[in-house]
Amino acid sequence: MSHRMKSSLAVLAIAATLLLVSTTACAQDQPAPKWEIFAGYSWADPNTKLNHVPFRNYPAGLGAAGTYDFNKWLGLTLDYGGHFNSGTSGTRIPSTLNTLMIGPKLTFRGEHFSPFVEALGGWSRLAPDHFTADNRFGFQGGAGIDMNLTQHWALRIIQADFMYAPHRFGSGGTPGSGVPKTIVRGTRLQGGIVYMAGGGEQAPVSASCSVDTSEVWAGEPVKATVTPHNFNPKHTVDVDWTTNGGKVEGKGESVTINTTGAAEGQSYNVSAHVTDPHDKKAVASCQTSFSTKKRLPPTITCNASPSSVEQGGSITIHSEASSPQGGPVTVAVTSGCGASGQGTDVAVDTSNIQPGSCNVTCTVTDDHQLTANSTTSFSVREKPVVQPPPTLVLRSVYFATAQPTEKNPNGGLVKSQQDTLTGIASEFKKYLAVKSDAKLELEAHADPRGSDAYNQALTERRAARVKSFLVDQGGVPGDSIDTRALGKQEQLSADNVKQSMEDDTSLTAGEKRRLQQNMRTIVLAANRRVDMKVEAPGVPSQLSERRYPFSAADALSLIGGREKPKVAPRTGTRKGPARKGTKSGTRRKKKK
Repeated sequence: MSHRMKSSLAVLAIAATLLLVSTTACAQDQPAPKWEIFAGYSWADPNTKLNHVPFRNYPAGLGAAGTYDFNKWLGLTLDYGGHFNSGTSGTRIPSTLNTLMIGPKLTFRGEHFSPFVEALGGWSRLAPDHFTADNRFGFQGGAGIDMNLTQHWALRIIQADFMYAPHRFGSGGTPGSGVPKTIVRGTRLQGGIVYMAGGGEQAPVSASCSVDTSEVWAGEPVKATVTPHNFNPKHTVDVDWTTNGGKVEGKGESVTINTTGAAEGQSYNVSAHVTDPHDKKAVASCQTSFSTKKRLPPTITCNASPSSVEQGGSITIHSEASSPQGGPVTVAVTSGCGASGQGTDVAVDTSNIQPGSCNVTCTVTDDHQLTANSTTSFSVREKPVVQPPPTLVLRSVYFATAQPTEKNPNGGLVKSQQDTLTGIASEFKKYLAVKSDAKLELEAHADPRGSDAYNQALTERRAARVKSFLVDQGGVPGDSIDTRALGKQEQLSADNVKQSMEDDTSLTAGEKRRLQQNMRTIVLAANRRVDMKVEAPGVPSQLSERRYPFSAADALSLIGGREKPKVAPRTGTRKGPARKGTKSGTRRKKKK
């Protein structure tokens, strides 16, 4: 990079630094003019060569520019630069350089300084001595700083621009003959006077006052704020606050009005007087107002739910209470019958309240001791004497193996079990007359033989068969019966069945011993059952007794044998041919 190029870049760097510093230091808004006219001195260095011979710089030059401002930031600039030199200076080429360019200009207006940047494009004419002038499209861009003198005049301290234009000169002064381009990559420095016309005048100072709320309760704070307009933002203004609605607390542009002691239902004024201690002419005042609310008593309504109960029942006294001011309230409930309490929901136990009507008064009190009342009533009925439901005698019913079948789902109940269900239906209907909300629950079971799916379907048929018998033959309402099919999930063990036989007083000791000799078969039979349970609110559950009907005439049909019991063999044996009807070597015992 050449020494002249480095010098140009250094100048541009200095200009950029000055622009940044001025922009940071001068942040006050100023009214923007409509037109800016600049005229002044211009120095330039083209920083280029022709046939490897460098050009001279231009110590004599004129700069002029006109800018139309769209707003305080953005404008459109038309810029002219004329630069001249003459004579010779060693081997450097004398020439003239003229530019006329247009482009946007961005200005940062401050109180004392207004830095700006611009980017322009347009006509560039370079005319070396002894060569025909070459006209090209060029570009220049840079920055500058204006120092504001008055509203209409400013001094352009410095403007530094980078210039670029791709010129070409041929041999013998003819452009475009193959000689390398003479590209201008130069620097332009300017300074002069700026005249500013049009635009808005400096607006007069003023102030506006406001409060954060227009209506408060006496004693609540009010925040008052003043906003100065068109005062010098670098100066701290003085604000003098006054009010007739309390006491001003604090200083500056925002204060608090303490309204303690202000009368209710009144309007009050707040005034602010703003002055600039550095400018005696900068004075403004403003005023705003607020009012205090008039406090209203609280409101209340109450009711009893339910409005009538039997003695011993519970009643809730519910109140809807509030303060128009939104403050807290308390509620008290009183009566002549003993019902009392605090709060919006008061539970009343009528166990110790005599039958009859009871009048209740509900009183609400707010945080300023203002009160209001509401009344309601309820009645207490004498509690009737309720007869307890009868005690049911429930027994589980039993099915033969695989009964009822899928083909005949309405079969499977032997006569003894039908008789048991008939008696249960009769007793349960009497029970329903006293406890209409009672439920008879049927739980059907199967012995463990067979698959889970088979036993589940089988127990569903057993539960349905028992329910249909109770409804169709027994007259029990169907919606009072619930069913559950448990498959083979809940099996009675051998110990359970043995204990049941021991507790069965209808069996003799000998019968119990003989039954225990066939325990596996008896356990299977005991698990082919439908248990029963009665559930009713307020009454203990009643479960069916699991007593197998060994003494029933059809017991062997349920167990899986014949109607008549099989005769047990004698204890001894004898050799010889078997008697008719007996196995070889075995004699029948006499039936006991």
